[in-house]
Amino acid sequence: MSNRRKKAEAAIVPANRAEAEAMLQDYVAIERDQLAARLLAEIEIDAIKARRDGRIAELEEERSSIFAGIKAWWEATGAREVAGNRRSAELANAMIGIRKTPPAVKLARKVKAADVLSWLASLRWSRAKEFRRVKVDLDRQAIIKAVQADPEVRSTFLKVGVSVEQVDEFFIDARLDEAALRKEIAAA
Repeated sequence: MSNRRKKAEAAIVPANRAEAEAMLQDYVAIERDQLAARLLAEIEIDAIKARRDGRIAELEEERSSIFAGIKAWWEATGAREVAGNRRSAELANAMIGIRKTPPAVKLARKVKAADVLSWLASLRWSRAKEFRRVKVDLDRQAIIKAVQADPEVRSTFLKVGVSVEQVDEFFIDARLDEAALRKEIAAA
């Protein structure tokens, strides 16, 4: 196999103005057909997306209603009935229960991050720099880690209105395998 490039086909050159006008009309017609094809495809894609979004909205409304009902049932009797003294359980091929949200640093109502940073900067505490980032911002992850590990750090931050909050949230994990579902849809 040679590495030579294939020569471009010789262009058809009009011999006069009438041929040039005819070629331009063909060119414009082709451009118009290309644009029409592209726009038709975009319209069809938009229609498909609109149908998809409508169906997803319907399903989300139904899912939210079911979620609210199951959450109410779980809080009233389901937890005792299904999970006993555990926080979650498997039911109808799904995990259901209560789980902790990711920990987050919570500032008291009138406490600003800038005030906490100024306070940390004013301390002669050797650990103060652990809780600040180079861009002079609270390192919330470091605060979470330290507050959870060390009661002294927790009480120090509480004095200025900073605490770590982690609340229970209801969840349902349907345990869906997206790749398997994609294959199933493709096979249908």
